[in-house]
Amino acid sequence: MSDVTALQPAPVLGYEQHRPPRTAPGLMPPASYRSVFKLALPSLVESIFSLAIAFTDTFVAGNGRIPSHNAAAAAAVGTMTYMQWFAGLMTQALGVGATAIVARAVGARRPRVANRVAGTALSSALLVGLAVAIFLFAFAEPSVRACGLEGQAADFALQYLRIMVITICLQTTGIIGMACLRGAGDTFRPMLITGAIAVVNAITVPALAYGWFGLPALDIRGNALGTMTAFAISGVATVILLLSGRAGLRLHPANFRIVPHVLWRILRIGFPSWAEGMLLWLGQFAIVILVINHNDAALANFFSLPLADISGVTLSGHTDVLRVESFAFLPGFGFGIAASALVGQFLGNSQPLQARRAAKIANRMAFATMTLAALPMVLFPVALLRWVVNDAHVAEIGRWPMILAGLAQPGFAIAIIMGSGLKGAGETVWPMISTVVGICIIRFPLVIIASYFIFPRMGHPEWGLIAVWIGIFADLNFRAILNGIIFRRGKWAAKQV
Repeated sequence: MSDVTALQPAPVLGYEQHRPPRTAPGLMPPASYRSVFKLALPSLVESIFSLAIAFTDTFVAGNGRIPSHNAAAAAAVGTMTYMQWFAGLMTQALGVGATAIVARAVGARRPRVANRVAGTALSSALLVGLAVAIFLFAFAEPSVRACGLEGQAADFALQYLRIMVITICLQTTGIIGMACLRGAGDTFRPMLITGAIAVVNAITVPALAYGWFGLPALDIRGNALGTMTAFAISGVATVILLLSGRAGLRLHPANFRIVPHVLWRILRIGFPSWAEGMLLWLGQFAIVILVINHNDAALANFFSLPLADISGVTLSGHTDVLRVESFAFLPGFGFGIAASALVGQFLGNSQPLQARRAAKIANRMAFATMTLAALPMVLFPVALLRWVVNDAHVAEIGRWPMILAGLAQPGFAIAIIMGSGLKGAGETVWPMISTVVGICIIRFPLVIIASYFIFPRMGHPEWGLIAVWIGIFADLNFRAILNGIIFRRGKWAAKQV
């Protein structure tokens, strides 16, 4: 993965060696580092706000009023992250499809089409979110049992889930509304909304968990209530913004009617991305059930502790590594959003060479920033883990997974940008294929073989979490190679949406 240039699109003659030509009437200005960064910067800031939301929840849970509950509470919040992820996935097809079509419509100067697509996607997201909320609330106990948690960790997870689901429908509505805004080229207002969510979350979660400002100390329930309140704000604020017409899209009440053929068009484009995300979720969740929680038994023997006392420690270590890793890969997602929007808009404006150039610039910027951000993960893994959760066992088992996560970031950057560029063009099948192969043929087999056969025979059955991150490392680098090859071939430029 060191030769990143081999995976990038071929140079566009006339743009690498010379100043970009003057823009013809009706054409968008040529892609440049400045234009990519200008579009990516709000998304980068927004991503930091999103991380702050997740980090606040984990930090408060892992640094509670009762130190002996820290690992169990952090494991519970980490498990519920998978449930929130699942809820978001149920509307992912809507988000990817709507973003691609809105970007093309805006690039082609067709605002009525963009508004119709956005309204259909928004209303559909509200209904899907409501259905998911009812399902998770009705099956809260089986959902927690399926995660393999025991004792305090299971009790905390159940309390958190039953509160969190109340505003899931507003959360999904906000996610899709902001996806439509990004497709229209507006990344600033989604940043403001996410920033407001982060501020509300940062105040309400610790206030309700610790009992600040004279409020009762609700511990894990306060954590969930604060998050629930923050995500309710996101949905309401996004709808108000779209109705106001200040964000490039102006929705009228008639736009919220679900138009069947428009919905089908959205889903046809977004379904492969939904399948990709769903497979990734299933793979991650299966690893939690089959490896991470199974590994607690080996850790109990390693640390000479009862299983009830160690339950959730491996999962806490895993989610804590993910939280720290988020600081490194957030720039990639910010530049990925810019690449996706610009590729779609340039194609809609009949400028395929500029679409390629925009993705190439975003790839370079993401690779550099993610590699730099990963250095502390490789150099100071234990210190970073102890910063998130004040538990020595969690820090010990997360040391090598943190290092592997840092080493995976350069390849992850390429996978993100090349995949985002393809999706912005409406080519969602190949990114799905790369995920299917990466999860089913590379990641999962490596994890199972290493954790169940190789490491136990070496006398280290407690290395299950290391096996998980070896699989993740191999998977991300494979996806970087395949997405890069497909993007370089260039057939995406002729994709019809």
